Amino acid sequence: MTDGLNYSRKGYLRIRISGDGIERFLNLCCLNGIEPWDLRACGKGAAECFMELAQFRRIRPFVRKAGVRVRIAGRYGLPFFIYRNRKREGAVCGILACVILLYALSLFVWNITFEGNYHYSRDTLLNYLESLDIRYGMRKDRISCEDLEESLRSAFPEITWVSASVTGTRLVVRVKENEVLSAVPAKDESPCELAASDSGTITRMVVRQGKACVSVGDTVEKGQLLVESGLSVMNDAGEVVRTKYVRADADVYAQTDFVLRTEMPKLCRQEVPTGRVRRSFLISAGAFRMRLFLPARGDLTDALRGGVRSFAGWLAAKTGLDGIFRVPALPEPDTLWNETSEIHQLRLFGDFYLPVYREDTVSGEYTFYERPYTQEEISEAARYMEAKYIENLCEKGVHIIENNVKIQEYGASLVIECTVKGEEEITEARSVRIPDAPGEELTGQE
Repeated sequence: MTDGLNYSRKGYLRIRISGDGIERFLNLCCLNGIEPWDLRACGKGAAECFMELAQFRRIRPFVRKAGVRVRIAGRYGLPFFIYRNRKREGAVCGILACVILLYALSLFVWNITFEGNYHYSRDTLLNYLESLDIRYGMRKDRISCEDLEESLRSAFPEITWVSASVTGTRLVVRVKENEVLSAVPAKDESPCELAASDSGTITRMVVRQGKACVSVGDTVEKGQLLVESGLSVMNDAGEVVRTKYVRADADVYAQTDFVLRTEMPKLCRQEVPTGRVRRSFLISAGAFRMRLFLPARGDLTDALRGGVRSFAGWLAAKTGLDGIFRVPALPEPDTLWNETSEIHQLRLFGDFYLPVYREDTVSGEYTFYERPYTQEEISEAARYMEAKYIENLCEKGVHIIENNVKIQEYGASLVIECTVKGEEEITEARSVRIPDAPGEELTGQE
């Protein structure tokens, strides 16, 4: 690839060699550092090959010594292109304008890329760069990579390492985030009590701090008090001196029932593609937008058929034969389309991005009809719903004991009911009101 670019820049020729000393001529060229390429025979006693323009000027002595004839069959490369178009002022001005435009575009940033960010989203980092007056279309010389790195490390404590660099028209920000929390949250020591977050039967409990109000085997309702915060402090005579309020701490597990009901129709919509595909291209550069549509397969035929029918109807009306010959009207097509779009930013090479975007849209036509679900599809939908529901419960720390799925018909709908029996921790912290007067009992919730 590099050799081809060098040949095009310096210019090269396709030469035709004829005579009996072709082999001797080629040997003399190779011995003197001249390397022709793509040698091929063309007829009896003739051959063609490519040679650089600078090397071609050195072969005159070898031509006379080998007794061959050399004729130029083709001229290629930048020098010959410039020579052929030396009198085309418009082309020269266009090339110069293009070079100036590319140089002007290379002075700005047209693409910003983040690498290694998982905790902070791309939009969050872009908004922060906006606050630093770093955005698309700004001059590259106004960006200080060192200041940007320091600002990012100061603004985002989870980022431990930052590297910012400008290559071409692209700003690349590489970050490394800390996998460990930078600050340990302060432990809450305020007094609280524990209540039931759900109804169920207690299976096991461990109280580390506070006074238990229930025991294993009890059935509790949602919101019922499980562990009290107030502890009575007694003197030697067994009298209550004061009540000490602590932060209740306990693990209380209960067997609870979970029910999920999902309704689905008996009929499903089946989509069938017709095979017609339309493509469109959107070119956008700033406020300029231009969309190009390509006709779908069959669109031209439908247009011609509609034109012929319209002309036939007009001709029948003009000649008075419309009462005898009636041209049936074409029904309006009931078409549905699915669209898929992809947006690409144009670039010349490497990191030289341009402020031009291309959006490719592919639309596929389809029709649909309704059919009843099969028994296999209904069972598969029930199994999928059950699996997802159990997965969500397990993520919440619920230990599954038993599960069951039931499918029932209600009119035009199907009801899938998933019942799960599991064990979960049901403690829920509630703040308490500390009485001002000594000896006052705790009666309510703050």
